[in-house]
Amino acid sequence: MDDWNKLSDRENFARIISAYADTVFRVSYQYVCNRQDAEDIVQEVFISLVERMRLCPFSDDEHLKAWLIRVAINKSINAAKRGARRRTVGIDNLPLSRRGEETQLDEELARLSADDRQVIYLHYYEGYSAKEIAQFMQINENAVHKRLSRARAKLKKFLEED
Repeated sequence: MDDWNKLSDRENFARIISAYADTVFRVSYQYVCNRQDAEDIVQEVFISLVERMRLCPFSDDEHLKAWLIRVAINKSINAAKRGARRRTVGIDNLPLSRRGEETQLDEELARLSADDRQVIYLHYYEGYSAKEIAQFMQINENAVHKRLSRARAKLKKFLEED
């Protein structure tokens, strides 16, 4: 009998989806800037998770979360390269504010490049260190610091313009 047919495995998978689907969606959205594409990527990530967990379970939740973020980034980059649909969305559709409130900061964050938005999101919204972000994005830690600095400077400029 397949392990995924056990109720406990289904419950565990439901817990994982409940805990991490929002994070995976937000990470994906930073790259594709489209709700439907981000939702598709979330599905792809969790399908990959099912396949991965059948082969080798994760040692802890932090390892699982890091893996989900890395896979979401990879799938998002691939979707962007494939020319995934890109269209303008209203600020009310941006998933940047945790409370669902429209803020000027959300508008300005949307003006940043995908890479800049990603480091801002991972650092300030998810609380990851530059070292952890460097591992997720497969870049140098100094590059993360540079992107954070550049993104903060751009945000400051955007906010001062308004």
